[in-house]
Amino acid sequence: MNKTELFHIAENWFSRQNWTPHAFQKATWTAFLNGKNGLLNAPTGSGKTYALWFPIVLNYITQNPDYKNKHKKGLKAIWITPLRALSQEIKQSAERVSHDLGTQLTVGIRTGDTSNSERQKQRRSMPDLLITTPESLQLLLATKGYPSIFKSCSAIVVDEWHELLGTKRGVQMELG
Repeated sequence: MNKTELFHIAENWFSRQNWTPHAFQKATWTAFLNGKNGLLNAPTGSGKTYALWFPIVLNYITQNPDYKNKHKKGLKAIWITPLRALSQEIKQSAERVSHDLGTQLTVGIRTGDTSNSERQKQRRSMPDLLITTPESLQLLLATKGYPSIFKSCSAIVVDEWHELLGTKRGVQMELG
């Protein structure tokens, strides 16, 4: 699928929500799909989650033409946020897109509040998108056997980076 077709999928989704994608969202999609990385700075509530999650989903669609029928499991993206409350919002937005597009992509959260049973479930089968905090990521990276889980990860999003600058949590992120 070419970029025009991929953008058509995204723009149709936005249209069904009665929204129009912002220029920064389209620019982010283009950059990611062209293999670039970068920093996105936009106001709160402007659609950063969709700017960052959509190209990950579109990349998955490109790599899996039969994405509606066959789900390729494995961690595809890690979304790091210092704010646990934000984790639920990101999860809801990501699941909404994944569900509406029929991708079968799964979304999970791993924070200090995550139950042991959920952690064990994730150890057996990681979600496609893992939303986590710096502390939980640090623990995950230090756990035996986890390097193999990261092999299919194609994106790392650090949300609310300014909240981490100059703090112990920011140092944890840098070391991770």
